[in-house]
Amino acid sequence: MRAPVNTLLLQMAGIVLVLLSCFFTKNTWAQSDNNICAPSLDAAYAVQSDSDSPDSIAQANWQRVTVPDYWTERWPNHTGVVWYRVDWHAHCPEDKSDPPLALLVSSMNMAGQVWLNGQLLWSDANLSEPLSRSWNSPRFLSLPSQSINYSAANQFHFRITGDTLSSPGLGHISVGDTQNVIAQFQEATWNQRTIFYLNIILSLTLGMVCCCIWLFRRQESAYGWYALASVFWVCFASSTLITETAPFSNTTSFTQFNIAFFTLFIVCFCIFSWRFLDRIFPRTEKLFFALALVLIASIWLVPDAYLPNTLLGIFFASVLLFSLNSLFVSFLCFRTKQLEFWLLGVTLIGCLTISSTSFLSLFHVLGNTSVVLPYTSLLFAIFLSIILAMRLSKSLRRIERFNEELNQKILDAEKKLEFTLNDRHTLTIKNHQSKERLNLAHELHDGLGSSLVRAMTQISYAKQTLSHKHALSILSLLRNDLRQIIDNFSESQIKLPSNPIYWLAPLRNRFAQIFDDMQITLQWEVDPEWITAPSAMQCLTLYRVAEESLTNVIKHSQASAVSFRCFIRADDVQLQIIDNGVGFNTVDIGRSGFSVGMHSMRSRIERLAGILEIQSRPGETSIVARLPFDLKKVEL
Repeated sequence: MRAPVNTLLLQMAGIVLVLLSCFFTKNTWAQSDNNICAPSLDAAYAVQSDSDSPDSIAQANWQRVTVPDYWTERWPNHTGVVWYRVDWHAHCPEDKSDPPLALLVSSMNMAGQVWLNGQLLWSDANLSEPLSRSWNSPRFLSLPSQSINYSAANQFHFRITGDTLSSPGLGHISVGDTQNVIAQFQEATWNQRTIFYLNIILSLTLGMVCCCIWLFRRQESAYGWYALASVFWVCFASSTLITETAPFSNTTSFTQFNIAFFTLFIVCFCIFSWRFLDRIFPRTEKLFFALALVLIASIWLVPDAYLPNTLLGIFFASVLLFSLNSLFVSFLCFRTKQLEFWLLGVTLIGCLTISSTSFLSLFHVLGNTSVVLPYTSLLFAIFLSIILAMRLSKSLRRIERFNEELNQKILDAEKKLEFTLNDRHTLTIKNHQSKERLNLAHELHDGLGSSLVRAMTQISYAKQTLSHKHALSILSLLRNDLRQIIDNFSESQIKLPSNPIYWLAPLRNRFAQIFDDMQITLQWEVDPEWITAPSAMQCLTLYRVAEESLTNVIKHSQASAVSFRCFIRADDVQLQIIDNGVGFNTVDIGRSGFSVGMHSMRSRIERLAGILEIQSRPGETSIVARLPFDLKKVEL
């Protein structure tokens, strides 16, 4: 606890010592000032003359003036050259031998020369159109000792060239020892030059930032208008720093463009303030653009005799528009509860106060307070920094909330997906089981069922009691059919017969004896060779279809003749089974859903992209099955 207290006491002691040293230093300087010259400005005079040297106007009709002086108050319509004469005394101590003195001239509007006791000290580069621009450039001049009369009166002569559009005249002047004048010059340079440089740099920076925001987010039109307003403001404010009228032909053209830039700045700034409030006034905006167009056009269209008053009127109108808009927008801002709008209202009121002060100073109603005008850019820099920080913070909060919501939705989606995948997996298993059951049912029906029908038919049509050996062979055949059904569930275990005759030979042998016992004539035709070899699954499918079709002939047809044909072609294989039985209604049986055999045959053929055609009428039933050899991808 004691260490912080000691540190605080040491800091307070250091501050006191600094203040005391400043006080004693000031007293020392004050004492030393008593030993330095104290020049005094006795009187100032002005006269209209185009002379090139002060000697030729020594006897002219000089008029007493007060510096700083603006000659439009005395000669309202004079454009040209005015000479100023300032009488002064050095008032140096007698024991001092020619101490150095310096002169500070705050402004010469527009271009000028400085003479001391008939000797030229300094001159602007261009004293005729296009004029140099010294109106906002302080001049520091060291006075040569050999030209100063330390014991008598001295005279400064200032040759000023200007026009009525730019408040021509001579600014504040100061004479003193070199160190004091340097300090005054540095202060004047800050107020008249440096601060405007900073204003322009800050305005350009803000304009570029706003332009980038608008380029990447076109819906943020307020920033686009502010960037455009910044461009026109920089063009207007740069007149305070430019030291030459070129490339403009004369000062009048320079002033015309300057007023046009100011008018465009006011219009763009007004629209920026409306867009920032998310307000659109279509009629008012059209009126603003039309008014700006008329004002700017009048700058170049009015006769030269009316140009000064026209430019002054346009400047007054632009300032009035800015003031009214600032009050209106501030009123709208303070009616809302949004902090951003309140900040804009406070900023506009601050800018309006500073601008009004500078405006009154410009027309000499107040003292020289125009140096506060550049601080408007600082106000807007603070305002935009706060606004951008607030909006960035809001955007980050929205992004964080969005990320949280997105993460939660992702978690919910993952749970739903997991649940859906589990359900789908369960359904897939059930579907696979159902297919396996259906395939097993079809195999049992078409294979073992057909074998049972054949066995029952043999027993029914037997002419005598079957021996044990014959019954055992029938049961052995049923067992072999069951084993074949079990083995056929793996396609890899199915072997392709060498030719169609060998493929269908077991089927013919099984049904030929039964058809003979039932007194059914069997016509059997099979192509002898494969043109294109089918797959084992295709052979099995057609075998089962043929087996089921022949079994149905035995069970239902009551036929006396059956025709069996197998055609082997290059593109497909075709089975054709025709009987002359009683027939059946294919539509009713298909809709009823009771014909397991028909459904089994159709599903087998369609599974291999084949075609099953069944036609039946009394006296003829035709079953045609076609399977193509080129199977790209078939669900088994």
